[in-house]
Amino acid sequence: MELTFLCATLAAVSVSFVDGVGYMGVRPPSLKQCCYKDIDKAHFSYDNNLCEGPDNWCKVHPCWTTCASKKSQSPININTGLTRYKRYPRLKFEKILRRVLANVRNNGHAPYFEVHDRYDDEITVRNVPERPRQKEYNFAQIHVQLGQDEKNGSEHSIDNVFKPMEAQVVFYDKDYEDVTDAKSKKRGLVVMSVMVEVYGQKPENDACGCDQETCTVRYARRLSALMEKYYEKVRRYPLASMKPDFWTFLSLPKKCWYNRCGKTPTKEFIKNRCEKEEPDRRPFRVFEGITPLDVLPYDTNRFYTYSGSLTSPPCYETVQWIVYKCPIKVSAKASTITRNV
Repeated sequence: MELTFLCATLAAVSVSFVDGVGYMGVRPPSLKQCCYKDIDKAHFSYDNNLCEGPDNWCKVHPCWTTCASKKSQSPININTGLTRYKRYPRLKFEKILRRVLANVRNNGHAPYFEVHDRYDDEITVRNVPERPRQKEYNFAQIHVQLGQDEKNGSEHSIDNVFKPMEAQVVFYDKDYEDVTDAKSKKRGLVVMSVMVEVYGQKPENDACGCDQETCTVRYARRLSALMEKYYEKVRRYPLASMKPDFWTFLSLPKKCWYNRCGKTPTKEFIKNRCEKEEPDRRPFRVFEGITPLDVLPYDTNRFYTYSGSLTSPPCYETVQWIVYKCPIKVSAKASTITRNV
């Protein structure tokens, strides 16, 4: 049995959107709209000054109404004074030492690594906190979140302290076809979150007692190399979004105002209306492959866990978050390239 941490209730922590997270700019044009009928054309922004910003995500498209839910939305600020201590069995990984073929894509906000379809059942995890012990989840993706401010780019914060970046390892319930199929399903996803600092920069704190060189060499060097090599290959340039005035808001289609904000769409509605088609773009292969070990920190025994949601539309509340206490580090070059793709 390993010692871990558990957030007591979601009511005990505060929701925190990071100013500029996803700033990679790199988003499709807004088509001069604030809401959309076609899910394949729907876009969102992380800038609350724009009509597609977080405060209005639920109005952008009917599939995104969950974004206004007050139940289990992510990201959050983890107030350690309001957490409770609990023991869990050690996470059980299968074939984690194996590197699996992957693609690197850009979702319009930031690049991410995605396990190739043929290998998405190679690496699995079970013993997930607050989930059935024998339930297995397939390794699917690695994301690195960041913001305009190089010191405050993580989505989650711990005691109101943000980190430069946040790496997220996505797993989905093995009972479903893929991560897209699983993300709207109850308890469909598990996301392991690791705070990321820049090697050579003085950390905010060293509460986990992790030696700087050990952390970098053992885990984050691989992640640094992947970011340095592949992120520029999928670069896109920022495109202007829409910042409407009062009269523009008055002229918006009625469907913008009558979305059922705060309500989760029905299974039938999600199946028929909310499945986005993948853009017909040739992905870049990551032939050296990826593994969760590229991201996991030196100390995996201490973490915070809570039931939350996707951190961007459609915001489905289907995620068990595991937020590790100890960070990893990436190279300054990787950090610079990431912010300029």
